[in-house]
Amino acid sequence: MMLAVAGLSGCNFNSYVYRPTVHQGNLVTQEMVDQLSVGMGRQQVMFLMGEPLIQNPLRRNQWDYVYYNSPRRGTESMRRLTLIFDDNDQLAKIESMDMPTELQSDHMILGRETDFVVKPVPVK
Repeated sequence: MMLAVAGLSGCNFNSYVYRPTVHQGNLVTQEMVDQLSVGMGRQQVMFLMGEPLIQNPLRRNQWDYVYYNSPRRGTESMRRLTLIFDDNDQLAKIESMDMPTELQSDHMILGRETDFVVKPVPVK
């Protein structure tokens, strides 16, 4: 018994554990970002983009759409879109990372190859 325990203690069981691919947040595509324009109202943006993942009560005029992907194998990635509204609830500024097209997003979700360059999550 002791021999079996000692022999198995050096094995890496982590590679045998199933780890699902995790997609979290707002899926935002380049086509969605292209439809945004400065001057749109909050309701128009909400209709187009959906509910933002992050609404900071201290920054009521800022909406953050964040998408996080942790694949079973490979590099974790995150994409962020920040929308800033003025005091009249009109879209004043759009800050966007590179976003994939709808087709590229579909391929990434399904685990297929795509030409979109995924930027890894910064290590803290």
